[in-house]
Amino acid sequence: MNERILIRGSCIWDGVASNLLPEDSITIVGKKIQAISKYRESDPCSFDRLLDFSGFTLMPGMIDCHTHHSLDATLKNFLERMGDSISDLTIRAGDLMKKDLESGVTTCRTLGDKEYIDISYREAVNNGLEVGPRYLVAGKGIRAAKGHGFVGYPFNGPDEIRNAVIENVAAGVDLIKIYISGTLRGNGNLPSFLTREEIETAIITSHEKGLKVASHCVGGIGLDWALEAGLDTLEHAYYINDYQIEKLSNSNTSPVLTLSPVLNDQVIKNYPDYLMTGHFEERDEIVSRLRALISSGIPFSLGTDGMHGGLAREAEYAVKLGATNIQALHAVTINGAKVCGIENETGSLLPGKYADIIAIEGDPFRDIGALAKV
Repeated sequence: MNERILIRGSCIWDGVASNLLPEDSITIVGKKIQAISKYRESDPCSFDRLLDFSGFTLMPGMIDCHTHHSLDATLKNFLERMGDSISDLTIRAGDLMKKDLESGVTTCRTLGDKEYIDISYREAVNNGLEVGPRYLVAGKGIRAAKGHGFVGYPFNGPDEIRNAVIENVAAGVDLIKIYISGTLRGNGNLPSFLTREEIETAIITSHEKGLKVASHCVGGIGLDWALEAGLDTLEHAYYINDYQIEKLSNSNTSPVLTLSPVLNDQVIKNYPDYLMTGHFEERDEIVSRLRALISSGIPFSLGTDGMHGGLAREAEYAVKLGATNIQALHAVTINGAKVCGIENETGSLLPGKYADIIAIEGDPFRDIGALAKV
């Protein structure tokens, strides 16, 4: 028999409305939401459990749309630490998983990890062996042998990339991750490390298998090729130009922004020296391009990219870059659910959806920092 639970708060944001709702209670049957109503109209004695969060705002659990299970951006030289033993990476991933959940993240989209650690943890959570967020995972990231991608694996040529997609599919991934560009401009013009044919092969093969494709790509010619090939999600977009923003607005590609690697000094200081210097030197230009993308009105989602537990700060950064509070709230809830393809299951508090619910202290419409007070 499904347990009936009544959750009481002071107010509710359902993930849809442009303000807080006067309703203050949510009825859950089993694992799903049955109704949103006023507490005074309910009979608490008719429920199996009452969870009383009076004084708090109830809202959808947050969705981190870009992270990696075992990447910990709080560690010095954290990119090179992806070369640690699989045992060490597995232990680290377990700790970071709990950190995400405790911060109010109920769904994570992990864009690649070593030796399918992400799949193992997804299954452990699904089978009740571990407590953590819901996961969508990308398995082995696909990069060029001499290209960017500390979390990825090298593949060269269309045949190897096609086989890499098929291998990931056989392992049970939820999506495919490719690495097109680097992260910084430096003195160059943002070359594409994958050829046009390789990008097209990755996208076509993935779509044939029913999977979406996410790409690490900050700009350059590779971004144009990917948009033309039908890329599903554009990750980072640090150097997207005005023409590409217009092209993006007319496509089915969704941008996923990761702002901590640009704006969080703690993260930048944990890069190796050559990347640390470049991130500080290029910050102003990257910020201007991100402002332009946000001001375009294109719906976006947010990810921490290894700054586990820090999704609330990503929302704060988005507001600093010109997003409204409602844009930032949508970015960590319903927009993230759409990017993951699970908007019919989560991302908003509507009857029939899973009861992914958090209680926060404060009004996020007045202070986006309330998302950090879970």
